Amino acid sequence: MYDWIVILCIIGGAYMIYAAIAMKYKGKFIKSVVFGNGVDENAIYDKDGFVKYLYIRLLLCGVADVFIGIVCLISDFVKGPGILSVIVNFGFFISIIVYVIFVNKALRKYVNK
Repeated sequence: MYDWIVILCIIGGAYMIYAAIAMKYKGKFIKSVVFGNGVDENAIYDKDGFVKYLYIRLLLCGVADVFIGIVCLISDFVKGPGILSVIVNFGFFISIIVYVIFVNKALRKYVNK
């Protein structure tokens, strides 16, 4: 029913995975994923600590979003039970909340004020 939203969630999760990998291995920060409004890369005083703190958390949130999206698509195509769709959507919602908490903690911890 809402397959296009699920596909956008999968793309968003894949983008989080890309941002985590680019941050860890290329030293490139994807501003739309790891920074809030008005925060610049130059404001981070400990970039290695920032990457170390955020990498695995961002990667796990992205993997969770992709996994949840795939499960939701499969459930919709095979006409799975409605409760599964509710659980999957709740899981995606929780994943996004956790992502926001992790990014805000990292910004509070490693950005000059």
